[in-house]
Amino acid sequence: MRRAGQDGAGWRARADEGFAAVHPGLEELLVAELAELGVRATQVEGGATFPATPQALATVLVWSRIAGRVLVRVGSGPARSLEELARGVRSLPWPTLTRPRQPLDVDVAGGSRHLHRRDVIARKVEHAVADALRVPGSWSGPPPRTPLGVLVRLDGDRAEVSVDAGGGLLHRRGWRPRTAKAPLRENLAAALLRGAGWRPGEALVDPMCGSGTIPLEAARQAAGFSPRTGWTYAAASWGKEHARALAAAEGRRPKAVPTAILAADRDVGAIRATEGNARQAGVADRVRVLHASLEDLEPPRGPGLVIANLPYGQRVGTADALAGRYGAWGHVLRERWDGWRLAFLAADPVALQRLDRRAEVVLRFRHGGIRVVLGVVSPG
Repeated sequence: MRRAGQDGAGWRARADEGFAAVHPGLEELLVAELAELGVRATQVEGGATFPATPQALATVLVWSRIAGRVLVRVGSGPARSLEELARGVRSLPWPTLTRPRQPLDVDVAGGSRHLHRRDVIARKVEHAVADALRVPGSWSGPPPRTPLGVLVRLDGDRAEVSVDAGGGLLHRRGWRPRTAKAPLRENLAAALLRGAGWRPGEALVDPMCGSGTIPLEAARQAAGFSPRTGWTYAAASWGKEHARALAAAEGRRPKAVPTAILAADRDVGAIRATEGNARQAGVADRVRVLHASLEDLEPPRGPGLVIANLPYGQRVGTADALAGRYGAWGHVLRERWDGWRLAFLAADPVALQRLDRRAEVVLRFRHGGIRVVLGVVSPG
């Protein structure tokens, strides 16, 4: 990408590094997923970096199920004053990333000894980008309606500027307008499936499905569908090469794998939400939905994986009341689900031990500000 100006002394314009963000604790899963997609990535705190070629960027945007946001770092340099920051921002390649009058959504993170008011910093960056676009040969025609996300990260005397290549938070799949209590983000559901070792073709049962996030994520994966529906990626407007790469990535759909998937819940409202979301996701014919509690649920043909996001006792139910229920659920699972692998998201290892003393913690991260663990019980 070319530089829009040369007045940013000490600033380096770049667009060769991408950053895929995940919840801390899920970085290793993300790197493994990107490797399977053919993208060489390096694990860092909170995500993974990768070469931001149009092809690699398109692959991550279209097919990563775990990434929550994908950024491209476009420049960095000294920022000891608002004016120095503005000069540096103006020197970056904005004509290749946005158009005049496209709204910007500027987010400021980190800390600086010299710059304090984040709202003032954000406005200064917006004005600097507008100045950079006042050059001959800028885009013509109507600007995109969707704001371009811009992240300015301050670190002492320096600033790093990135843009959101995805056009928004990527856990928003576009197929889940209905939610039940304590909903799980879709990219976290995908991480749980990978962390539990599930792959398309293996039977899957979620006995506490809520709005169906986990089984519907699994069903779309088994069907060979990309994670999102009706999504417009910001990188699609960055030139023909990016647009072609995205179109090619969207055309590389894996083959569907026949997979038995069962979603159940004791709450009728949750079942209605799951049924509606399944239709929206295009997998209503791939998921069996039942109004039933775990205690009443009969195992289908298997074995396979039983997986659920358990109540934590902080949003749904209370910790004291749940202690006895965990023990009862564990008894049912041991009695009826012999040979099935079990994976449960719970508030802590103690809760998992109440469910099954054999539970092994394989993931630790935060969900909605709550520390949670994924425990897996292998059969036998």
